[in-house]
Amino acid sequence: MKKALLIFLLSTLIGTVTFAQQPATPAKTTAPAARTLTPAEQKQKDKIDREVQRERQIRAEWAQKQREYEAKQAEKERQKQAKKAEKERQQQEKESGKLSPAPVSAPPTPVAEPASPTSTPTPTVTEPTRKEKREKRKKEEAERPAPPVQEAPKEVTPAEPAPVSPAPVEKPKKAEKLPRPKREKKAVVQSVDSVAAPSIASEPSMSRPRREFLPKGHLFEPILLDPLEAQTYGSVLPAYYTDGEKYKGSIVPFAFGFAKAFYRRTPEPGRSSEWVLDLASFTQFEAYHDNKLNKARRQIMNNDYKISIIYNVRRGANNYRFRVYHISSHLGDDYIYRNNITAPTPNSVNYEQLDATYSRNVNNWRLYGGAGIVLRKSEERKLLSAQLGAFYKKPSDKAARLVGGADIKFWQQTGFRPGIHAGIGIELGRTQNNLTFLLEGYSGFRPYSQYENQQVNWVGIGLYLNPF
Repeated sequence: MKKALLIFLLSTLIGTVTFAQQPATPAKTTAPAARTLTPAEQKQKDKIDREVQRERQIRAEWAQKQREYEAKQAEKERQKQAKKAEKERQQQEKESGKLSPAPVSAPPTPVAEPASPTSTPTPTVTEPTRKEKREKRKKEEAERPAPPVQEAPKEVTPAEPAPVSPAPVEKPKKAEKLPRPKREKKAVVQSVDSVAAPSIASEPSMSRPRREFLPKGHLFEPILLDPLEAQTYGSVLPAYYTDGEKYKGSIVPFAFGFAKAFYRRTPEPGRSSEWVLDLASFTQFEAYHDNKLNKARRQIMNNDYKISIIYNVRRGANNYRFRVYHISSHLGDDYIYRNNITAPTPNSVNYEQLDATYSRNVNNWRLYGGAGIVLRKSEERKLLSAQLGAFYKKPSDKAARLVGGADIKFWQQTGFRPGIHAGIGIELGRTQNNLTFLLEGYSGFRPYSQYENQQVNWVGIGLYLNPF
C-alpha cells in the first residue's frame, strides 16, 4: 500500500513538472518569430538608419563649421581689442603730453587678457557681456526641450531658429573667458542636441536648391512701354501722323500676349534663374469714314507675330534678361485691297534676334538698358539694336498709384533714329496682374509693320494688362 501511494505521488509530481514546463517551450519558439522582420519592415528600418546616419553627419559638419567660425571670430575680436587698447594708450599719451613711444607696453594688454579674463575685458566692453548673459539664458532655455526635439525634428524646426543665428556672433568672447577645451566640448554637445532641429532644417535649404514649375510672377518684369513687349494692351490713337500728315480717322493698336515662366531655380535667397516662354500678336486696326460709301469702316492694317525663349537671372537687386525671339510682319487683306498692292513688297521685319537687357530699381524708378544683334545676314537686315528706359512706380497698399516713364529704342535698320514711347497714368490693383491706364505718346520710326522707315507720331489713351 505504501509502495502504491509512493508511486502515485511520484507520478503526479512528474506530471505537474512537465505541465509547468510546457508553456515555456512555445515562448522560446515564438520569441524569435517576433524578432524576424518582413522585407518591407527591414527596408523601412534600413531607411530610418540611413536617415539617422545622415542627420548625425549633418550635425557633425555643422558643429565643425561652428567651431571654425567661433575661432575666427575670437581671433578677430582679440585683434580688435588690441588695436583699440593701442589707440587709447596713444590718445592718453598725447593728452598728457608724453610723446615717448612705448611699443613694449602695447603688447602686454592683449597678453594679459587670457591671464586674467575677469579683470581686463569687463571695463572696456560692457554691452557684449550683457548680450552674452542674454544669449546664455536663451541657450539654457533651448537645452531643456532637447529630448523631444530629437523625436520630432521636423515639427520643431520653425519654432526655434532664433537662438541659433545670434549664437555664433557672441560666442567668441565666452571662449576667451573660460577654459577652451572643456567649454568647446560642452558647446559641441549642446549645439548638436538643442540646435539639431534648426541646423537640419537650414542645411538642406542652403545645399538643396528650390525648384518650381510654372511659378508665379517674374524675375524680370515685362517692360510696359515697349510697343513689342509680350503683354496684352489696347490703345485708341485719335491723333496719328505719318510723315507729317495727319491720318483722317483713328488707329487702334491691339495686342494679345503673355510671358510665362515654366521653370525657376532658387539655390539661395537673392539668387534665382528661370526659363520663360512668351508669345504675342500685335494688330493695328484703322477706323475711318469712307466718303465713297458714306459709312464708317474698321479694317485691319497689319499683324505682327512674335515668339521668344527667355532666360532671366536675378542677383540681389540686379536683374538680367537674355532673350532669343522671332518676329514677322504681315499686311492685312483690307489694307492691301484698299491701297491696290498687287505685287510682293520688300519686308525686312522677318528676322530672329538675340538680346540682353539689364534692370535695377533705384528709388522707385526702374532703370534698364540693353543691346541686341539680328541673327540674319546683314544684306537681309542690318544687325544692331539698343534699348534703354525708365519707369516710375511707388510701392503702395492703396488700390491706385501713379506710374509713368519712357522707353527708347534704336535700330541700325532705321539709321539709329530713336523711337520714343512715353506715358503717364494710374495703375489699379494690389496684385501682380494690375490694370494700367496711360495717356501715351510716341515719336520715331513705325514700331510695327514692314513700313518701319516711316516717321510716325501719335497721342492717345491705352489700357495695359499682364495676364500672368
